[in-house]
Amino acid sequence: MSEFSYVLSRHVHGKNIKTYALAQYCGLDRSNMYKIINGKRKPTSLEMVHKMARFMHLSPAEEQELEEAYQITLTGYDNYYRRRDVMNFFSEFNLSASSLTSFKYRTDQDVDMKETTVLASSSKVKQALFHIISAEMGRQTDGHIRLLIQPEASFLINLISAESQADTRIHIEHIICLNNNSETTQSQKNYNLNCLKQILPLYGSCPHYECFYYYDDISARTGKVTLFPYMVITSRHVCLMTAELDRGYIIRSAASLRMFSDMFADYRKASTILLNQINSVAEQLSYVENLLRECGTGFCFQMTPCFTPFITLSMAEKYITIDAPARSAFIDRFHGYIKEMNTWQEQGKTACIFSYDGVRHFLETGKINEYPKDVYLSFDMHDRVSLIRRLIQSCRNGHYRMLRESIGNVEHELYLFVNQQNGYLMFSSPYTRQPVYLNIEEPGLLFTFYDFCENLDDNMFYTPEETEALLNDLI
Repeated sequence: MSEFSYVLSRHVHGKNIKTYALAQYCGLDRSNMYKIINGKRKPTSLEMVHKMARFMHLSPAEEQELEEAYQITLTGYDNYYRRRDVMNFFSEFNLSASSLTSFKYRTDQDVDMKETTVLASSSKVKQALFHIISAEMGRQTDGHIRLLIQPEASFLINLISAESQADTRIHIEHIICLNNNSETTQSQKNYNLNCLKQILPLYGSCPHYECFYYYDDISARTGKVTLFPYMVITSRHVCLMTAELDRGYIIRSAASLRMFSDMFADYRKASTILLNQINSVAEQLSYVENLLRECGTGFCFQMTPCFTPFITLSMAEKYITIDAPARSAFIDRFHGYIKEMNTWQEQGKTACIFSYDGVRHFLETGKINEYPKDVYLSFDMHDRVSLIRRLIQSCRNGHYRMLRESIGNVEHELYLFVNQQNGYLMFSSPYTRQPVYLNIEEPGLLFTFYDFCENLDDNMFYTPEETEALLNDLI
């Protein structure tokens, strides 16, 4: 019995539905309806599923359950939940300063810590973490925090990525365990994607944050039988903790600090970097060019469409700021980049996915968030309209596709480019307002994002004719 037939038969029997009447309403004969109820056949469309729900007088929650069961039956359990979790990953992303927890560091209030301090409760652990992180953030030079802790330890993640943390000197190394147990994945939906979601604020708030990963069975790694799986090392302290962060102890001796620092260095060598940060506009342009040259079939997923292929040389000269470093050379470099983008677009190997709200946001602001705001001026209204007209032409060619509804917040957007071998995420730092480019190194995440884009339902998109009419009306 399929997931859909299980849910459907439960409603049919629970509400005493007459199978013949249900079949007639849905335009089927009785034998085919019995096959659907028994899991030997699937409904021919989502519309038929909604017909069944209306006939059985299902509540909105019951109808949603039936539709979800239908999607699971079509795509499979793992595929359905993985794609749903990616949808939520983008929909819920909102890395703005107001969305982050704010802490005020108080380095003048010391915590009574001996050579070894026992932390016998959750409050003691949090107090100690607050103290040692605060003290390290307050160092004038050589601040260094090393974390061996899973991203679901939200108190510590929020503490480090808090709004008051704008220190560009602190160096943070973070080692996490990614899950390789498929059975656990079904009970903890896409654990690895959730890890990524939790650490993204650290990339936005800490310029020198690096995350490394290794694979293991996450339930065994952080289970209750593991004594002290978590560790935080600063310049003066080592803190060992349980997975629940409810017990632990702090060590201050120099010998212990050296030993645990050496252990962390060994773990670091055995781990792989999760996301590689791209730190300058020049590096960004070279990176994307190389990506496009090597690109097979891929997807550009951003609600504000990629306007770069439509920018002319005269626009570059007009909008790149006068005080941009080596301005003439940069304009020439940028123009070459645009030509590369045009070649890439003409090949038609990559689908560019965007939304109506994203176009409207650009029309209102004139901002292209892929680039730092201090290197260009906002486009004037005439050129905004010109770029959107060029976008419409690419929609006619099928290179760009417009979603019926935005996935995520266009004002605090998470951008994605992905093919089967490479990809990157991009968002604006809530502190510096500069774009943060992160090359995705972990193959499982690449597959997860690629699979999501490749399997977006056609019903989620406007047709080229609808897109052209809507955008012409907008401008």
